[in-house]
Amino acid sequence: MKKRSLLLSFVCLLAAMQVVIAQDDVVTSTASTDDPGYPLYQTGFYAGLRGGYLLKNKSLWDNPLYHLGNGMFAEVNGGWRKNAFGWELAVGMLNIKRNHPEMNRFTATAEEVLRGMGNSGQFKNALDSGQAKNDYFTFPESTQQVSAVKDFKGYYALTGPRLWFGRQKLQGSVYAQGGISMNRFGYYYLKGNGASPDRYTYSYNNTLVSSAPVNEVAIGSPTVGTATANVEGNYEKYGMTSAFYDAYKADGSANPADIKEKNKMQFLARGGASLEFFFSPKVSLSAGVDYWYIPSPEMKGQATSTGTVSGSISLYKTDAASERDLRYSDKYTFTQPYMEKKNLGFLSASLGVKIWMGKKRPVPVNDPPVIVPAQPAADKNLAVKVIDKPTGKPLDGVNIRIEKEGDESVIETMTREDGSIPLQRALAAGNYKITGIKNGIKTTEAAVAVTDFSAPPATIYRELIHNDIRFTLAGKTINKADMEPIPFIQTSLTNVTRGSAEQKTSDSIGRFYYQLDQRTDYNVIAQNKGYFSNREKVTTKGLNRSEVIYVNLALEVMELKKDASIVLKDIYYDYNKWDIRPDAAAVLDNLVKTLEENPTVKIELSSHTDSRGGDAFNMTLSRKRAESAVRYLVSRGIAADRLKAKGYGESRLLNDCGNDVPCSEEQHQLNRRTEIKVLE
Repeated sequence: MKKRSLLLSFVCLLAAMQVVIAQDDVVTSTASTDDPGYPLYQTGFYAGLRGGYLLKNKSLWDNPLYHLGNGMFAEVNGGWRKNAFGWELAVGMLNIKRNHPEMNRFTATAEEVLRGMGNSGQFKNALDSGQAKNDYFTFPESTQQVSAVKDFKGYYALTGPRLWFGRQKLQGSVYAQGGISMNRFGYYYLKGNGASPDRYTYSYNNTLVSSAPVNEVAIGSPTVGTATANVEGNYEKYGMTSAFYDAYKADGSANPADIKEKNKMQFLARGGASLEFFFSPKVSLSAGVDYWYIPSPEMKGQATSTGTVSGSISLYKTDAASERDLRYSDKYTFTQPYMEKKNLGFLSASLGVKIWMGKKRPVPVNDPPVIVPAQPAADKNLAVKVIDKPTGKPLDGVNIRIEKEGDESVIETMTREDGSIPLQRALAAGNYKITGIKNGIKTTEAAVAVTDFSAPPATIYRELIHNDIRFTLAGKTINKADMEPIPFIQTSLTNVTRGSAEQKTSDSIGRFYYQLDQRTDYNVIAQNKGYFSNREKVTTKGLNRSEVIYVNLALEVMELKKDASIVLKDIYYDYNKWDIRPDAAAVLDNLVKTLEENPTVKIELSSHTDSRGGDAFNMTLSRKRAESAVRYLVSRGIAADRLKAKGYGESRLLNDCGNDVPCSEEQHQLNRRTEIKVLE
């Protein structure tokens, strides 16, 4: 569906271009009679070469009947065109790869193997409870006896109409073609014999076993223990056309590669759209997208395995019979037919070249130019837009200055989010200079001449270019308590590479801006009395200035009032240790500065662990880490009576990752934290 949507979008683009191209035709109709047009011929012929890449169709790639991946095609083509209508013939070669990893290994589901046993009742409870649902027996490569793969290969001849749009250097076309192809569909085949290294343990039903070990004591409960399951046997899987399967079986050969697959004639259809660029009236280069359709022949495919399931039994109840090693062995048969037949559909991207020839188009005779009398000067509107040169996007926040020659008054304004200034209405005729500046970098200049006020349009348009290769950090100070913007907070930006710093204060709605060099790391913090923030890391490494202007940051700020709390970011400890590392010291230094600027504030510094490890151990470890952090603050001059160390262990988890609950490392990391809480 995504591929069809891409093709439809490309066709819509061509339709939109038709309007633009048509407008260009109107303009060029009054051009010089030397303009030859593209192509040069009113009725023309062309010959060309084209090749392309077929994208992988996931449904055919994953379907075990086919396992077809990506491919390539190459063709020669020729056609006829008269104005917008044309007809084309193409002859070429098509190759589609088979390289799915599942073709080269055999895997049997444990559930199907157990169900295929002669006496599957001994694992009835295990099957009913789904114990074997997600287990697989995989046979290693060393057990393979035959492995053969052949790609899809075909030769085709297609013909059909092509519709053209435009007469200038850049034109578009859409087409539909049908025809025949001679194909060798290809196949894959895998056969082997051996044992799987996989071993699983399941519930064991002793009372249902018909071949119980000799002298075994019967036990009343249906599930009396567990049994291991090991698999050894023959296996085979394949996907191929029914015609080739019949030929292979009739020949009796052990390896299908010894049999030559016959070509088969099939219907083939293709449709698509392309852009055509004329280097000259006689030579053009095309780029396009195509959709291929090939009906699938009758297919044959399955995975099958026969062999022995064996293992040892461990009983729950101990008695004379269970004290010795109990063994079992049973035959199994496993077959999984491949039934989902699909027609072949592929999306491709292509490039081609054409040589044009034919009867020349008559040169138009232009009427003599019409002399339009000059209009008297009148007041005009002025629209100005600023573009960021690296990205080509509109740029907001640019200070614009409009100066009129001979007039001391100046218009000053600023660009909005769409890069434009408010429309300047009814400007008196005259000569104007337009300039702009942002972040200390000037834009290009633009001029409006008095003669522009005599031209027909009621609005004069000008565009300025701003070329600043730096990124812009667009930050906002946010109150941690309610996540609302908080105004007039002093912030500090530190260049980690150079060690330099600069400060700015957020505006009335919490916004602040800094300019960032390329490929550089920064730290940003709030430095305002009565407030605290974490040190936030910002980097421009990996960013492309031709794609990105702004780096956004929400800087959370905590007001230092009773019961307010915040997690200190980037405080890490070595495994099972509580020493303050240099990276954690840098974070605590930021806290030291805040406590120095707010000498009446007292805080609790607490440490928390995740649920892994013993509860008592975690409580002790967190206490020692909190005490270690407090000792560091005291060593930096903070009075001990202003600090309280508290270890909570795993008693205050932020999620449901308690004891024995399976969780990801990221979920556990959320619980491993250091917090500060304002006591007074």
